[in-house]
Amino acid sequence: MSKNSMFQNLAKDYAKFKRYVKWLYVLYELNTQIAICEPWEKVFLNVLLGSCVSLILYATFAFVPSYCVTVFHLLWPQTIVQNLTSPCSSNLEGFCGNESGAVIT
Repeated sequence: MSKNSMFQNLAKDYAKFKRYVKWLYVLYELNTQIAICEPWEKVFLNVLLGSCVSLILYATFAFVPSYCVTVFHLLWPQTIVQNLTSPCSSNLEGFCGNESGAVIT
């Protein structure tokens, strides 16, 4: 297999990939009815959709794990499990031990 043949195959694969991505974008536009909008409306709706998706992803990673731990403690209260949402490893009479800095949750 020569070098030119390898690069030609790579160029063909890249062109196929570009066509596939364009086809997916056309499907997205047609399914969401964005295809009938003006260009500035397309930009606005794409930014709005991207913002909603990123907010949902952030909320999923930020809040769902603590909710799962809470549900676990509600379902199995006798099980001794370290609280994953607390920065403390031991809690003696309300004192944590690392009170020096603020903890962002």
